[in-house]
Amino acid sequence: MYVRCCTGGSAVNCRNCAAAMVPVGGAAYFRCGHCGTFEFPTRNDDGIADGGRPAELDCPVCQVQLASGSIEGYAVAHCGTCRGFLTTNVDFTEILPRRRIQFADQPMVPRSFDPKELQRRLSCPRCRKTMDTHPYGGGGNAVVDTCHRCHFIWLDSGELEILARYRPANRRLGEPILLVPKYDGPPREPESPLRWAWDDPDA
Repeated sequence: MYVRCCTGGSAVNCRNCAAAMVPVGGAAYFRCGHCGTFEFPTRNDDGIADGGRPAELDCPVCQVQLASGSIEGYAVAHCGTCRGFLTTNVDFTEILPRRRIQFADQPMVPRSFDPKELQRRLSCPRCRKTMDTHPYGGGGNAVVDTCHRCHFIWLDSGELEILARYRPANRRLGEPILLVPKYDGPPREPESPLRWAWDDPDA
């Protein structure tokens, strides 16, 4: 599987031949399927490996262009100014359990958020409509911003670690996490994950 950015572009391209690179076993480094070059991106405090190219979206906080990157082999678009990152809901449900396993031997740090954080209003980098600002529903005391139209989630710098250090009382590390409350209405057709990441949400 090629690592794809939230805009549909490759998160990492080979420095030698410019071909899209493949994540090695879901790890945070890549191998070019064309010429065999390996790439070991540098990571920031949230474990984001920089993809070395701009993304086609702007930061909802700073309004500067985001850069491509990856966490645990899953694509993100991150901001070099405020150090927050954007990814799809479906990818985040894979990223967080992997990060929680890495923090399994470290203590949970009690943390409360300022209620004023809930008053923040960000515009979705794709559809430009107001994102939903709310406490993360999968455990951990952090406020996140989500767009249900584009299926994006935005985390500020350091929030991934706060969520990763959370210890679920009745859930084993690595189990799937719901981002929103369980839907109890009539059955509905599932949306394609590809639509979540790359299609026009108003199509």
